[in-house]
Amino acid sequence: MKLRRTAAFMVAIILASPVAQVRADDANAPDVATVPYQAPAASPRHSVFISDLHFGVGKQAGGAWDPTEDFRWPRALEGFLNKITEDGEQRVDLVIVGDFLELWQPPADIKCGGASADLGCTIDEMAALVGKVAAEHAADLAILRAFAERGDNRLHIIVGNHDSTLRYAAIWSPLGAALNAGSGRINLVTEGLWNSADGRILAEHGNQIGQDVNKYATWPTISRRVDGKDYIVRPWGELFVQRLFNDQEKTYSIIDNLSPETAGARYRAADRGLWGSASDVARLLSFNLLETSLRQKSVMLGKPPAGKVNWDLGIARGKGAMLFLYALPKEDPLRQQLSKDDDEAKAIKSELTRLANDKEQLPDAEVQQLCDMIAANEKDQICWDMQLGSLAEHFLSSKSKVMAKHLAARQVDHKSMRVFIYGHTHQFEEPWRVDVEGSAVTITIANTGAFQRLIDDAGFLRRLGGRAPEEALRSMSLEELPPCYTAVVVSAPAPGQLPVPKTVAWRMPEDGAGSFTTPDDPRCR
Repeated sequence: MKLRRTAAFMVAIILASPVAQVRADDANAPDVATVPYQAPAASPRHSVFISDLHFGVGKQAGGAWDPTEDFRWPRALEGFLNKITEDGEQRVDLVIVGDFLELWQPPADIKCGGASADLGCTIDEMAALVGKVAAEHAADLAILRAFAERGDNRLHIIVGNHDSTLRYAAIWSPLGAALNAGSGRINLVTEGLWNSADGRILAEHGNQIGQDVNKYATWPTISRRVDGKDYIVRPWGELFVQRLFNDQEKTYSIIDNLSPETAGARYRAADRGLWGSASDVARLLSFNLLETSLRQKSVMLGKPPAGKVNWDLGIARGKGAMLFLYALPKEDPLRQQLSKDDDEAKAIKSELTRLANDKEQLPDAEVQQLCDMIAANEKDQICWDMQLGSLAEHFLSSKSKVMAKHLAARQVDHKSMRVFIYGHTHQFEEPWRVDVEGSAVTITIANTGAFQRLIDDAGFLRRLGGRAPEEALRSMSLEELPPCYTAVVVSAPAPGQLPVPKTVAWRMPEDGAGSFTTPDDPRCR
């Protein structure tokens, strides 16, 4: 659809919609869930962190998997839980670091129409969706329940962005019943921050870090009452990125199993052209670029980074759309599409130029990150007015700055924190360290990746088998992806020692044996 027609359509929708009576959350807002959690007796604990399982709507009436269902691996889950229980001598804290359930992809019979563009399901609709997910994944939930009730194990569930609504009592209820939350072995972390008993490990999903497109502006308040009904507020990531995935998974079944999670959207664009408004595409491109991890950037440079580069951010912002386009590899299909001179490409580049000069939507730390990525892709540096020299000798520090600022805010209430663990990006990170802004404290950071089958850009391209990327996106199935599931393990430290996180991968085909390996094992990529 041409941009002018898209805009006209949106204006027509707005003019045709009745004006609803809206009020802010108050004492009548939905009840927040409470669980009768019983902390274990003080003892050394083996802590294991996984995230982004995305239990969804399961199978269709005919027995085939629904195209939107990402978790199909009960034997791998059970094998993993048995192994960590053995390693932790039945004193294990298993922490699901958000997005346990997939609640952004309701089936056709749960409409979730919303009362305005930024509102989704009602509380009742969301509770019905959780009930369906719990029923479809009854066997998987029974496996988790058995783990939690074994020895002195505990299961902790942090709400993420795809399942943020579990914080509300009516929505949590069917899942809590399936897990037997009344046993005291289940801890629901409704505010989004999990802290170890000694305060030294802090975990959260990650969508509230920096300027993430899935960030809730009013967290933990995520509901709004309209005309007597409570609706769930949707962040932009759900409004656009997930809406794209929901619409496309019947054709491209692995579109959201590529890592980073927006890579599939780029290949889809190469297959069917650009889509949506210029603003939407600009934000998707920004999201895709800023999601790239520090580890990925280090790999692109070819050797461990050292030193520091500070770019001229004024010059960088002055480059407008080039700041985004040059951060993509030259062969990237989205860069190639936007390098054209047609009306759609011009409109999107105009929006990117506006975004480049908006310090609220694109803070300096994120401009620094884009410049870092340009340095890895381009011979000529556009963020500095002199010759930089060998970039392989410099540390690309932008993500550290974003994280340092975030952790400084967290440390106000969590002063003992020395390890920070998050998920959300679907891209595991080996532990790395950052100095907390305004403090002498150094924090070790690790990203869980996702406990589902994923494939990164490079692995996807290696498996093309002569197909074009867009054709492979249509024909490749989840079962073809590597049977690897990443996690972060923190073994009980020796007395007087700090906890040390380790990123691992559990590799287990559904018809074979399982074992731990490294996340960068070639069999997992």
